[in-house]
Amino acid sequence: MQRIIKILCVWCFVSGAWDLLPVRANANPPITSDYVPPSPEKGPVPAAPGANGTGRMDQKPPFFHPESGTDLGSHINMDGNFLTAPNTASSKILPSLPLATIEPAPRHTEFFDALLARFKRNGFTFRAFLIDNFVSNVSGGVKPGTRLQNGLGIVESDIDLEKLMGWTGAQIHFGEDFFFLRNNDKHWSPQVGDNTLGYQPPHLFRGNYLSKLTLEQKLFHDKLDVEAGRANLSRYFLIPNCNQILTCFKDIWSQDAGISTFVYATWSGRIAYHMSKSWYVQAAATEVNNTIFFQNGWNWNTNTASGAAGIGEIAYQRGFDQTAYPSTYEFLGYYNSSAKTTSERVTTSSGSSWKAAQHTGGMSGIFFSGQQYIWRKDHGTTRNPHSMALGIYGGAGTDFQSYAPIKAEAYLGAFVQAPFKSHPLDTYGIQLHWTKLGPLQTRFLADANKASGGDGRPPSAAHLVADIHARVSLLPNVALEPSVQYAINPNTYYAPMTAKHPHDIVEVGATLFIYLDKIMGFPP
Repeated sequence: MQRIIKILCVWCFVSGAWDLLPVRANANPPITSDYVPPSPEKGPVPAAPGANGTGRMDQKPPFFHPESGTDLGSHINMDGNFLTAPNTASSKILPSLPLATIEPAPRHTEFFDALLARFKRNGFTFRAFLIDNFVSNVSGGVKPGTRLQNGLGIVESDIDLEKLMGWTGAQIHFGEDFFFLRNNDKHWSPQVGDNTLGYQPPHLFRGNYLSKLTLEQKLFHDKLDVEAGRANLSRYFLIPNCNQILTCFKDIWSQDAGISTFVYATWSGRIAYHMSKSWYVQAAATEVNNTIFFQNGWNWNTNTASGAAGIGEIAYQRGFDQTAYPSTYEFLGYYNSSAKTTSERVTTSSGSSWKAAQHTGGMSGIFFSGQQYIWRKDHGTTRNPHSMALGIYGGAGTDFQSYAPIKAEAYLGAFVQAPFKSHPLDTYGIQLHWTKLGPLQTRFLADANKASGGDGRPPSAAHLVADIHARVSLLPNVALEPSVQYAINPNTYYAPMTAKHPHDIVEVGATLFIYLDKIMGFPP
């Protein structure tokens, strides 16, 4: 049935987009830029709320089933309903690049235009778009040849309370996400195994989720920004600095700091102060809850919370509105109060057994990330965000505790923007992503391998993922992001109870973006 629905949806989309092709074929199409410098008060949807926090549950060993509590010594049934931990897409849906769209003339009725205009006058703005994800480990991993596919629909709204009721500087932000056409979401992580590739892409378990409901207040000429409610801190911290969603993430952010992706909202509060147009500081606290992945976001009690996370950062950013060579830099520290459980296999006179230790001190660490445009074909004579340019980006962080799942992490990438004059919205990039498991995590994986009938050889603590990727504009307001990744020394983080030592992994992926609000002519 899903295949039939997919075919119908694709046919409807293609038939509806066919009429837009003449616009795309124009040698000099009208380009409108909705570029907004990445900002801590913006969420993940384009041009307003802005793939990389995550949503993995890491307060228990990764082979625990969050509901049934799978026995420590049991084997994983790859064809069963086992779930190690969910993970999700980039924290910001889109990478930190100029967002531009080629807008055909909207074709809707005067009534629809008048309705949208009335909403806008009264402070209501809307955003909506669709994302479809596909990945497959064509070779390597715990179970080679597996794949995952899912769809994500995002609907968000901002309500300007000053226009609506005269409340100066106040806004309400709302977001509801809808998940559909899901295939193999629950099994992908253990089938791949690796902590980096098993993390991709979003794993969606329910049909819908409340992703944001907050009240924001700006004071002192917008220098002070206070926001609280149901939200996710991945919307505000470690803004994605890559040019592709699938590979743009930070393991430490999710595994150690305990921050999930923007899809999953918990009780949060944030305060930011802009010292200048480029510099700002901000701090926030959020509920850490391991059960939110199986709820719909409307259960607001904290009975199942495992702790809280606190974050503070200083950041610098300059966009195309200030310079021809934009840059973004962030340095933050975090503390996650949730207790961390680790396990090891011990041998006694009565035989082997598992020994569990709970570390109640929480986890803390630091992370730095940045992006810098370093070259432009026009040599910086203009600030045109669609001119051919070269940018570099990267990040690095470490956790201070020996029992942290991820001890250290670093990534480095580069992208070329608009290499072809006829395709000003396209980008092409490369990236290297290095991670190092914590010593207790490495020892646990060796013990689990031995208990499963393997040789007990520990995995390499450090491993590297190299990838090439692109973002290609297919039609007005439609983009595709293909990627190929190669993992060296992959581990069994998501499938610890296996006797296998997986071979190097080759993974292919593609993400489709459809900007419904632009297609329908919603006012910004």
